[in-house]
Amino acid sequence: MNDEKPAWAKRMADSPFEDRHFTKKLTNRVLHRVTETSDSSKQRYKFGAATMMILVIVIVFGFVGGPSPEYANIHEQKAYYEQGRLIFYVAPEPNARAGEMNGYMFHFEAAMETFIGKTLTIQAVQLQTGRSETVASEKIETPSPGYLSLERYTTRFTLPLEGMWRLDVKLDDQLFGHVIVNLETPSWELSPMFQSGNYWMRGIAKQIGFIDAGFIAGRNQKYMWHFWGTDEELAGPFQVYAVKEGTNSFVEVFSSNLSASANALGPANNGADRHLPTLMMLPEKGRWRLLPYVHGRLLPSIVVDVK
Repeated sequence: MNDEKPAWAKRMADSPFEDRHFTKKLTNRVLHRVTETSDSSKQRYKFGAATMMILVIVIVFGFVGGPSPEYANIHEQKAYYEQGRLIFYVAPEPNARAGEMNGYMFHFEAAMETFIGKTLTIQAVQLQTGRSETVASEKIETPSPGYLSLERYTTRFTLPLEGMWRLDVKLDDQLFGHVIVNLETPSWELSPMFQSGNYWMRGIAKQIGFIDAGFIAGRNQKYMWHFWGTDEELAGPFQVYAVKEGTNSFVEVFSSNLSASANALGPANNGADRHLPTLMMLPEKGRWRLLPYVHGRLLPSIVVDVK
C-alpha cells in the first residue's frame, strides 16, 4: 500500500495561524477531513458538471419561503473541482461552532497572476435559510507568506447559525468557485462577566462586551457597548440582531444610521478601544443570542437571559 501523502497535505504540515487554534493534532484532523471530501468530490464529478449545477440550483435556489426538502442530504464539500481538476480547498478550524470566531485556511492552485490586483471576496450562504453574509473581502497584492501564490490564504470570521454554509469565493465579483462547510451548534451557556476599567461587562474579554443592565421582555434599556480591535475592524455602521434559543428567526434590536454612520463607534472608554451607548429591547422572555455587526461583519456573539 502506498502511504505517500498528496502534495497539498504536505504543504499543510505547519499551522498557517499564529494563535493556538491550529495545533499539530488539529491540523492532522483537518487533513483527514479534507482528504475524505476531496475523494468524494472526485467521484461526484463523474456525473458531469452540468448535473452538479442543476443539483446546486435546485437545492439552494429552488425554494421560496422555506428550507429545501433536500437540505438533509447536503454534505460538506471542502474541495472545489472543475472537470476533475482541483481549483481550491478550505481547511476550517475543527469543531467550528456558530456564533464564535473561527479560522479558515484556503489553498488555491492557480498562479499568482490570477489574483494579483483583484478583490477576493468570500460570501457565506446558509443553505437551510438562505441567509447571506459577506465575511471577507480584500484586494490581493502579495502571495501567502513564504509561497509563490495563495497556497495559504487565511481568514477568520463568525457566522450566526449552525448547519451547512456555502462559501462562495469571488474575484472582482465574478464567482471563482464554492465549498460547503458545516458549523456545529453554538453554546447556549450564559456569556460570562469580565471587568474592564471600573465596570463589569458581559461578553468576551478583550473582544466585545456591554455593561449589562439586565433584560426584561418588551422594555427598552440602555446598554453601553465596548469593543477591542483595530481602527479598520471597528469602522462603519453598527447593528445588533438577536436569535432566540430554538429558532433561526432574526430580530433587529439596534441599528445606527446606515447612510450616515461611516464611523458609528465612539472613542476609547473603560479600557476598550471603542464604545457606543445603545437602547435595546428583546420581545420575549427566554435565552437569546445577541449578534453584533460592524460594517456588516459579525463579531463574536453574546448570550443573555430575558426575564
